[in-house]
Amino acid sequence: MTTPAVAHTKTNHHMKTLQILLCLVLLATACEKEISIDLGTTSPRLVVEGNVLAGIDTVINVQTLRLTATAPYTGTAMPAPVINATVSVLEGSTIHPYTHRGSGLYQSTFVAQPGKTYTLRIAHQGDTYQASETIQTGPPIQSLGIKYFPSALGSPEGDFIVVNTTDPAEDRNFYFWRLFINGTLMINPSPGNIYRALQKDEFFNGQPLTNYLPYDNFRVIKGDRAVMEQYSISEAMYNYHYALFNLTASSPVSGDVPPGNIRGNVINLSNRQRDALGFFGACSVSIKTKKVD
Repeated sequence: MTTPAVAHTKTNHHMKTLQILLCLVLLATACEKEISIDLGTTSPRLVVEGNVLAGIDTVINVQTLRLTATAPYTGTAMPAPVINATVSVLEGSTIHPYTHRGSGLYQSTFVAQPGKTYTLRIAHQGDTYQASETIQTGPPIQSLGIKYFPSALGSPEGDFIVVNTTDPAEDRNFYFWRLFINGTLMINPSPGNIYRALQKDEFFNGQPLTNYLPYDNFRVIKGDRAVMEQYSISEAMYNYHYALFNLTASSPVSGDVPPGNIRGNVINLSNRQRDALGFFGACSVSIKTKKVD
């Protein structure tokens, strides 16, 4: 999700946790039959991370995907970047080719539109992969605020970044928030934190969301620069991330995650026993910046 407008600088800890987790998760076939694999000896699997983004209040014209290959669970090697894939995204009859920029990052220049369907196609080592998602419309962040919260359930006391937005009444909406402080992505796989960062409008459909706190572990102090990204995502993407967060939160030690069954949406058209791991998303995103004075 790297764009000039959407910072994609992830912390090493976050990338390691996500990559290890994706190495462990197990995808089902289209008929939902579980595939049994030996995590210690199985051959590498393709891992897809990234989205096609449509900016609600920011022009996004660079789309980014990251491709890696899983490493054996019992080994110490990190997943290796995939550098020789052929990647494109179809928008109707228009083909957007992606170019490898290094370290498994593939980019294409185009402006995506809400309501349109985007189909990812990847050719790699004789296999063809595909996934489709439709960009969901969503509300903008109306404003960011700074609000003091006392310590609760292990979260620290202090000043935190809160979001103000209004959920549309006519649609079911699913949200995912990302917070950057001074250019660093804030991520914490604690149950309280992750479930606030991922929401559906079941209990606030059509209502204002006022002083909402997506992240309760990351205080801000004077001089900090905070950037909040509010993604309007599909129900399938919501379910994927919810399952991923559940699996992360169930681990007693960071990186020590038990194997689980999480279905992504990137299928292998050549061999359904080797569907890719990860999720290809298509989302609209609102971005707001707040300087802490």
